[in-house]
Amino acid sequence: MRIDFKINNRLVSFELEGETQVGGNEILLLEDENLIDQTDWSDVGFTIAPFLSLEEYESIRKGIKQLIIQKIDEAGGKTDDEFTLENYHLYVNDEKHLDVAKRIQFGWDVCQFPIPIQRVNDRISSFLNQAVTTKAKHIDLNNFFVRIVRPSNLKDNNPPHRDVWLDRLRDAVNLYVPLCGSNEHSSLGVVAGSHLLQESSIERTAQGAILNGTTYTVPSVISIMGEIPMLERPNPGENEMLLFSPYLVHGGGYNFNTDMTRISLEMRFWRVE
Repeated sequence: MRIDFKINNRLVSFELEGETQVGGNEILLLEDENLIDQTDWSDVGFTIAPFLSLEEYESIRKGIKQLIIQKIDEAGGKTDDEFTLENYHLYVNDEKHLDVAKRIQFGWDVCQFPIPIQRVNDRISSFLNQAVTTKAKHIDLNNFFVRIVRPSNLKDNNPPHRDVWLDRLRDAVNLYVPLCGSNEHSSLGVVAGSHLLQESSIERTAQGAILNGTTYTVPSVISIMGEIPMLERPNPGENEMLLFSPYLVHGGGYNFNTDMTRISLEMRFWRVE
């Protein structure tokens, strides 16, 4: 079965394996904690805002660069003095990248974050007008994540989805901070307002998704209100953050750049108990 997405009006097509389904008339966000309900962007589901100080942002970039170098080494690859986050794709083949991706799949504990994690908790809390933390209240998780998406490669990122189809990711708010290679051709995609749609409005895969032979943990959106998903790229700049509801349809951040790897910091926050 062929499925299509559009992101910034660019068509992307895949071959889908597996069953599809639609849900009931419930709106999941209305059943759960809505961490963006005290914001002026709660109806859109996302916003872009300044992140931290430029000095802190550069410290995060440098620290994550070292963490990635370590994972390349563990995967049997090699780097040199010319290595940058942007040219990551020049240092790994498909096999090495898959190894690195598996090693970073579950992220790093926040004790390894390049700056005190409380600085990030405080920034997001002040922006949401309520106290939040990276420490999940329902599962043993207090991690940060890094997404690496090589240029002109459709396998390195998730298809359009809602995080909250995985129960452990409900009741949260998501953070995306570009570290390199994120622009109008590569940044994360979203469907504005989709966090308020009924489940019956969205056709999706019944379990995870298999697209072009690649298996994904998250179910993939097939259609929204009977139409192909139309995503836009909010495109935060350097030292800016994209905050969004995990109930929002998002993903599809395919990197259409030809010469830059896109790397982003990704985190989730839950209300402080």
